[in-house]
Amino acid sequence: FTNSKMKQFVALLVFALAATAMARPEVNKEQIAQSAQRVKQAHDKCQADPATAIDDGALRNLHSGGAQPANMAAHALCISKGLGWQNADGAINKDYIQSRAEAIFGSNPKLQQIVDECAIAQA
Repeated sequence: FTNSKMKQFVALLVFALAATAMARPEVNKEQIAQSAQRVKQAHDKCQADPATAIDDGALRNLHSGGAQPANMAAHALCISKGLGWQNADGAINKDYIQSRAEAIFGSNPKLQQIVDECAIAQA
């Protein structure tokens, strides 16, 4: 993934999960808590590697609408792989993304549509 493609992928996935959560109020809160913990663990692991670490100040600046750190793509790819969203070779793990989303939101056609549209390799 290029830097902007990775950012688009992550943004689309987050948006898709949020949209699904709003459309389906009976989410699995335990699974959400587990997913949040997995994201934190992946982030911490990526922060521990100098090649993928992002300065906390730069990360806060990014969250406030600031410039993207130079190694944001490497950090995002590290987190994506750590979460199982992408395989070691960088390929999108659509089946895993689908299973995690269903564990949180349940199975429904809208979720399937979102995963089909968003969990695709970007050229």
